[in-house]
Amino acid sequence: MDAIDSLRAACPSLALERDPAARDAAGIDALRPFRGRPEVASARRRPLAVATPADTREVVALVRWAARTGTALVVRGGGSGLMGGAAVLDRPAVVVSLARLDAVAVDADACAAEAGAGATLAAVDAAAAEHGLACGHDPWTVGVATVGGAVSTAGLGFLGGAAGGIRRQVLGLEAVLGDGTVLRTRPAPERSDGMDLGALLVGAEGTLGVVTRVTLALVPRPEERLVLGWRLPSFEAATAFAVRARRTGLRFTCLDAGTGDHRTMLHVVVDGLRGEAKIRADRAMVLANALGGALLPEREASAWWAERHAVGERWAASAGFRDGDWLADPDRPHFDYAHVGVPLAKLSAVRARTTAVARAHGVHLVEEGLWHWPELYSIVAAGPGDGVRATIDAVCRAAQEAGGAMEYCHGVGWKLAHLVAAEHGEALAAVRRVKRALDPAGILNPGKAGL
Repeated sequence: MDAIDSLRAACPSLALERDPAARDAAGIDALRPFRGRPEVASARRRPLAVATPADTREVVALVRWAARTGTALVVRGGGSGLMGGAAVLDRPAVVVSLARLDAVAVDADACAAEAGAGATLAAVDAAAAEHGLACGHDPWTVGVATVGGAVSTAGLGFLGGAAGGIRRQVLGLEAVLGDGTVLRTRPAPERSDGMDLGALLVGAEGTLGVVTRVTLALVPRPEERLVLGWRLPSFEAATAFAVRARRTGLRFTCLDAGTGDHRTMLHVVVDGLRGEAKIRADRAMVLANALGGALLPEREASAWWAERHAVGERWAASAGFRDGDWLADPDRPHFDYAHVGVPLAKLSAVRARTTAVARAHGVHLVEEGLWHWPELYSIVAAGPGDGVRATIDAVCRAAQEAGGAMEYCHGVGWKLAHLVAAEHGEALAAVRRVKRALDPAGILNPGKAGL
């Protein structure tokens, strides 16, 4: 009896897929070799099988089998993560697809939704819309990204200026720990009853438990939404705009600034009750004018907002595994993103170091950006593979040394695991003790997030 036959015996009702093509497609996420990581091609392993549990009971049976046999489990949501966190790398594993755990129930008066980890964020938003509410998490990949994936990577989306990252939106959750224990936390909006165990799993990338159900706070659909855009003189002007807006109490649903092709564009989304958004938009206009901003035509600003999911939609249309498309082409230019949190006083130094490393490696910074807050700095780098990797690592290390964070949006996964020791310092030993306590057999997403 091989390992998968023993799994069938342990949980006869569990849906298992063993077709090689299906296993290949389920064993990767959006991390590709051409993101300055050609070694991901040799690290890839075909999953032993793809398990699709129908409920928490089947997840428990699967986890207990894995702990008993020492078989690694890699949990999969929509597969849109950029960091290799949902990919089977270095070690054979069973992929756990949570696609069947997709029920959504809305409590309109509580402004909350209880959603299965496999529900897409778009499905949560559609259910909320029937009650005049919205899902507060709206990433590029909203149509395919799942609740469990967003929670596991502590994602940040386009509505984050008002709603915050999904960490702030999680009221409670259910998860299966590495020994099969089911953890359920109470969905209270505030708590002072000691350690919040559920919070440990937000951002843990499936290394501490399999999140199966989440209660999310919802936000009201705005009575009024205004989308504005300006062309600004410089990246520094965009930073100054974000700083001054925050100091005056001017909050935006979204603030997005980017410098590329010798121009700096700033977009803001202002939501509120009827009349309220107009007041905020007028104040934003004053700030932008004082910084030399040129207002964009309304149709251009609206098109930017309407097309914000286009990148994710293109990815979803071509996300399957095909050797010719997935493997690295040595002659193809590489590109990658970095999203770091930087103390404001150190931002200019981090930018200067990033630019210097990119220039030294023949890498073009396609864009530098800010998202929601002036401390959230992003780059898009393109060029030779080794140069792209060096540039991404350089901006991450610069952020760490400045007292910031090497990632604010997509998690650590496999791609940035080599930087975790610098991120956590001496606290990493404590983090690893938590991992051993909650996953004693070490079967949950091993090798990811530096754990």
